[in-house]
Amino acid sequence: MTMINNIYFKLLTFSVLFFLLHFFSTPLMGDFYYVEGIHRIHLFLAISTFVFFIIMLKIKSSYPDKFGFAYLASVFVKMIAAVLFLAPLLFGEKEISISYIAHFFIAFFTYLFVEVSLLIGSLKK
Repeated sequence: MTMINNIYFKLLTFSVLFFLLHFFSTPLMGDFYYVEGIHRIHLFLAISTFVFFIIMLKIKSSYPDKFGFAYLASVFVKMIAAVLFLAPLLFGEKEISISYIAHFFIAFFTYLFVEVSLLIGSLKK
């Protein structure tokens, strides 16, 4: 149980620090890189990552032989959720900037890298 709490603590710490870094460094990069709504991006990614971890750790304990397939399926579902998150912005009436999409996918792949690192660490234990 300690390992699971440790993973959630690491994930929470990463989410908060990454959000703060992203939020405070973006205005320093200039007007082209500044976008509104960074908090929505991080909230969506943090919640989806926590749900992802809850599901993956439950599958790991219940069906360890299906873990690889479950991981692929969950990443696919997370990508679909990302498209659904961006769909109202892409097809809505509001103008969306390329920099917002770039911010989203930079954060998305950073969270994905951390997910993989933490899952590999949990598999080794």
